[in-house]
Amino acid sequence: MLENVEVLCHSSIKINKEKVIYIDPFKIDKNYNDADMIFVTHDHYDHYSEEDIDKIKKEDTIIIAPEELLTKLLRKGFRKDSIITVKKKKKYMIQGMKFETIPAYNT
Repeated sequence: MLENVEVLCHSSIKINKEKVIYIDPFKIDKNYNDADMIFVTHDHYDHYSEEDIDKIKKEDTIIIAPEELLTKLLRKGFRKDSIITVKKKKKYMIQGMKFETIPAYNT
């Protein structure tokens, strides 16, 4: 099961199965531009790195992030229809993939 999961750096994870999914991309070593989905958990530099997002996003990448990142993502150039904002303690289904958000705190 874990053969398709790669820990890249710190909290950055890449899942490569039917879709290529990144979670909190950080310190990406080159331009892959292969992300179908990017999950960002919060706006700290080592979880929301615009430089690293540029290395993995492609034309039709969907980005899933907390509501408080919407303005930054729009300023970054993501189209509104490619951004899915999420709230804590909710269940979601996106492109056939189910996930649930949980509250987490990093103070």
